[in-house]
Parts: sequence; structure tokens; C-alpha cells
Amino acid sequence: MARKIVVLLLAVGGLVGLGLGYVWGGLQSYARYQQASLEGRQHCGGQLPVRVCVNAPQELFSAFYPSYLRTGSAVVEVLVSSTAGPQALRISVSIEGFSQVETRTVSAAERVQSVGFVPPLLEGALRSLTGDRQARLQVTVADLQGRRYYSNDIPLRLHSRRLMAWSAANRLRIAAWVTPTAPAVEQVVTHALTYLPQQPPPAPLAMTGYSGTILRQVLDQVDALFDALRLDYGLRCQRQGLPYAGPESTASATQAIRLPSEVLQQGGGSDIEVTLLLASAVESIGLHALIVVLPDRTLLGVALSPDDQGFGYWDVSELSAAMTGDAVNVASDALYAKEEKQGAVIDRILISEARRAGVEPML
Repeated sequence: MARKIVVLLLAVGGLVGLGLGYVWGGLQSYARYQQASLEGRQHCGGQLPVRVCVNAPQELFSAFYPSYLRTGSAVVEVLVSSTAGPQALRISVSIEGFSQVETRTVSAAERVQSVGFVPPLLEGALRSLTGDRQARLQVTVADLQGRRYYSNDIPLRLHSRRLMAWSAANRLRIAAWVTPTAPAVEQVVTHALTYLPQQPPPAPLAMTGYSGTILRQVLDQVDALFDALRLDYGLRCQRQGLPYAGPESTASATQAIRLPSEVLQQGGGSDIEVTLLLASAVESIGLHALIVVLPDRTLLGVALSPDDQGFGYWDVSELSAAMTGDAVNVASDALYAKEEKQGAVIDRILISEARRAGVEPML
């Protein structure tokens, strides 16, 4: 344990500056991604005197949709004008079988005005979308008397909620899979309470996050969560790595990722899936989780203080080994230090940073 604390304290100073850089870079990347989300095809038409153009995406990654709703980021842009002077028009937008109808009333004039839409989700639509499907983006423009000037059903590819689109601009979106309030995740926390007394004294009495704890007790709580997954759930973890080359790369790729509740139900998953499960439990008790991307695996990092001053690490691919959470923590800290020294750390994605940017748990 003493060795663990020494390693962690030595890492604090170097990580502070690095962490601040990633926060700024991550927020900048998120802003670029929001702008890119409007890119697609333009569909123009309308009966005179009304002119309508719809900027619509060709595909939509459904796992990100709750964050669009949270931030008010438009997924559809309608451009409307009228050559007959001011005219009240109702614009309605919906995604077939996925969203409710969102209707906005505007006063159209000769000057083109832009109206953004992010229609509310239908109850249960996201949960049931476990595979890609073809949908229609339905847009209508009519006056207050019901006369229709524009109507279009635009093809839209809805991607499964299990599909993550990896890119530099999209890195923070992985936080959508961190679901701290899911009942199955909260049950993991309950199981972990059994393992708190087994931590070295003075062991924490409860899962209190940063409240009333010293540095070692923060680590103890995560160790207990790890031990619960290993001993009570017997989770299997297959090391796969990520198809992601880091924030400086222009490459993009997709990856299937299940929710933590699905990983628990099915008894295991890939290293990123199990890392996100443990991150969900960590966030559930009020600790700050970090996803560390290495060339061949992912690690979970946990901030040692609420201001993110230093981190401890856990390699979930060691769940199948006969090692306690404490031993895995010590080994993972050493692994991270080695990878960082060699310049092999691909990215560090702080979940609290993603939350500040509006990335919400998808369910």
C-alpha cells in the first residue's frame, strides 16, 4: 500500500498540467463535433411564395441523441423565406418511429431565417434500438390555416445505440455509455459494501466518494467495486483495445459497445465495455472516472480528489486473475507510469469533462 501511495503522489504534479490541456482540447473538439453534426444534404422546395430548404444528416448515431436534447444542439436545420411579406408558418419535424413531433411557429419574410430542431424522443425508442435501421425524417411547413407549402420524407440512417463513432472530435461521446444511475450499476455498489471492511485500516465505512475520506480510502472504494465484479459477478473480460488513434488523428472508426447493464447480464465483455461498467459504478458513488486509451487496452483512472489532482488506475482485463482490487491497482499504476514514460498513452478521457460539455448517459 505504501508503494502505491508513493507512486500516486509522484504522478500528481505531472498530471495537473496534462489534465488542464486535455480539458481545453476536449471542449474544443466537442464544439467542432457539434458543428459537424449538422453536415448532410440540403433538400429544397416549397410552393410559392414560400421557399424551404432542409439541412438534414444522412445518418444519426442514436447513442448521442440524449446529449443533443440536453444541449439543444440542432440535428435538423430548416431555412424558410416568403416573397409575400411576413407570413406565419408552422414547421413540424419528426423522426419516424424515434422521436415525437416538434413544431415551431415562425414569421417568414423575404430574408431567409434558420430554425433548428431536435425533436424529443419517443418513450422507449432509444432502449429498443439495438440495431441499425432505415427511417424517415418527416418535415412539413404549413400556414396557420393548414395550407401546406412543403412536405418531405427524407431518408435517414439510424445507427444502433450500441454503436460508438470514434474520432478525435467525438472522443467525449464515450461518456454516453457511463450510466451511474442504472439499477444494475447501483446493485454493484451494494455488493461492493461487503468488501469495504476487507480493505487495509482505516477502511472507509461506506461508499461516500470524496466526502470524509483520505486519499487511500478513495482507492479502497474502487478496490471494493473491483472485488465485487470479480468475486460476486465473476465477470469475464476480453482485451480488444479501441479503433481510435488519439486526439491528433484524423482517422475515424466505429465500434459496438454494450451498456453496463447488458455486460452484467451477459457475464462479461470487451475491456472497454467492462471499463465503462466500472466507471459507471465509480461515478455512482461520486468519484471522477477517467478512460485511459493505451495501444492494446483501456484502463480506468479515478481522480484522487474532487479537483482531479492525481489518479489511480485499474486494468479490468485482470478480472480473471486471482488478484485483489488493491493488487490490480498497484500493477496498473506501474503499467500506466511505464506507458506514459514511453509516450504510449493515446488519450485520457475525463468523464466529468464530458458531463460539463453536455454528454449525458444515454439511458
